[in-house]
Parts: sequence; structure tokens; C-alpha cells
Amino acid sequence: MKLYSNQLAAQLKQKLLPVYLLVGDEPLQLQEAGDAIKSTAAAQGFSERENHLVDPKFQWHELQNSAGNMSLFATQRIIELHLPTGKPGTKGSSSIVAFVENMPPDVMLIIRCDEWNAANEKTKWVKTIIDKGAFLRVYQPKAAELPQWIRNRCQQIGLQVDNDAIGLLSLRLEGNLLAAAQELEKLKMRYADQQVTGQDVAGLVADNARFDVFRLTDALFEKQPVRAIRILRSLQKNDLSPVIIHWALERETRMLCDLAFIRAQNRNVSAADYRRFGIWQNRQASIQKVLSQQPLAHWEKCLQKLSEVDRMIKGRLTGNPWSTMEKWMITFSQSK
Repeated sequence: MKLYSNQLAAQLKQKLLPVYLLVGDEPLQLQEAGDAIKSTAAAQGFSERENHLVDPKFQWHELQNSAGNMSLFATQRIIELHLPTGKPGTKGSSSIVAFVENMPPDVMLIIRCDEWNAANEKTKWVKTIIDKGAFLRVYQPKAAELPQWIRNRCQQIGLQVDNDAIGLLSLRLEGNLLAAAQELEKLKMRYADQQVTGQDVAGLVADNARFDVFRLTDALFEKQPVRAIRILRSLQKNDLSPVIIHWALERETRMLCDLAFIRAQNRNVSAADYRRFGIWQNRQASIQKVLSQQPLAHWEKCLQKLSEVDRMIKGRLTGNPWSTMEKWMITFSQSK
């Protein structure tokens, strides 16, 4: 079965499954999901744990050996397999499939992957786990979802916060749930049963937000140039190469040019067009909205300006690529 993070607790109350696959690049949710599974398993007699890290030195026969080894201290064991890349290779995939299809009743398997993509879910080893156990993928909350996540977290730990505090916490902790959880615990220890205000947060919580180019492009498509510029400055502060940012902006702008050209020919952008450009269904509505706000000429102008940024990055044109990209973002977000 496939699970969302908020479904795990209910699933564990119903039945403990023999195998769980936990994937995603958000460490807090991965850790807490694993802890919840292991806590439930411990309550049901799984009192011994064995850990394996899949690195270049790992031998896949070790997994099979673990299943066959008799325990001197417990009758039920949890085997944890940390597969950072999410790609076990041909031999690893076969080993996982064989293990899961012939699991001893006294063994439970938890696999954790830090990197993941949708193509992995089409592999045999993942499909086998979905069939025999549970697959759970964690996601970093989007900016609009983070306030509710913080509000829920505060309720869990009994921390009282006002709306100003929620807003400022969301701003300073976006993209970093681990820091968010730690800061909320600190606030709980300091204020106990008192309500935390925005002023309290301003004085105590540092800006620990973390961003990537995908959040940058999301902000642009949501017509939030101020937020996009803040993200850009954060990426610059963290030494992300302007080449990567330019690549992401050019890719999205070129895609808008191609789709706007279709509309300029009095044709509707079809599902086949979206597939051709590799656009997922959950992005199509926002892209349609952006396309309706400017004609093809606007996106061609944006693309031309990005070529100037490219020359600045390569030293072929005088100018600051970072400040030019900031101005570009304001132009990008303009409406008719």
C-alpha cells in the first residue's frame, strides 16, 4: 500500500506490516516515521535491531544472512536498511525482492532512502514492497502549507502561539522542518504555558530557512516576486552557483514560450503538449494561469533577457547577474 505521512499512525494502529519503505529528502519526517514504526514494533515484541548501510562496500548477501541468523536474545528482529541513493542496482533489487517475498515471520524490514524520483516507483523491488507492505514518501511542505504544519506541531507539544508568531516562524523556518521542530521545543521550554507572540519569535528565532531552485520557480509562478527575490538572495548567500539558477529560470521560460506559441496559434494547450514538456498534472493549472496573463512577446522578452544574464555569468557582458536576475523576476511577474 501507499501511505501519506498523516496516515501512518492510523495504519500502525490497525496492523504492523512486515516491510516499510520510507523515502524522501526531508529528514525530520523520515526520522519520525521510522521512530513510530519501531516504537509500534517494539510494543509487539520486536526487541532487537540490526542496521545496514548500503555503501560501495556493502554486500547484498548480508541481507539474506541477516534473515537466516538466529538471535540469542530475541525472537523478533527489525532489520533497517539505509539506501541513501534510492537505487540498489540490479543485484540489490533482486536481493530485496527475494527477501521480501520470503520473509521469516519473526523479521521486519525497514528501508530508508534519502534520494528519490518517480521512476523508482516503477521498479520491481518497489512494487513488491507496495504489494507486501507499505511505501511512504515524505515531502517538504510548501510555503502555503507550512503555517498549518507549525500550528499542528504546536498543538502536539502544547505550545500556545498567536497568528503573528505562526507567520514569522513560517518565514524564518521554511524548508527546514528539523530546525522548526527544535525552535518550537525551545519556545516551549522558555514560555511553558504562556502564549508566544510574533515579537517573542522576532527576538529569539533566527532565520534558518532553506530554499532550492524549485521553490524559486514556484514563487515566480505564484506571482510572488518579493518572495522569489528573498529566495534568490538566500541561494546566493549559500553559494549556489548562478549557473544552476539561470538554468532553472531559462528552462521554465523556454517552456512558457513554447506553450504561449501554441496559444498564439489559437489552439488550446492539450494534455499531450504537457506530457511532451514533462509537466506534471499538479502544475498545469498554475501554468495556464501564468500563460493567460501575458502574450508570447512577453515571454520571448524574458528569455532574451536571460541570455544577457548568461553572458554576464560567463564574463562576456558587463553587469551583475544576481541583481539582473532580481530585476528580471519583477518583469517576469508583471501582468497585462
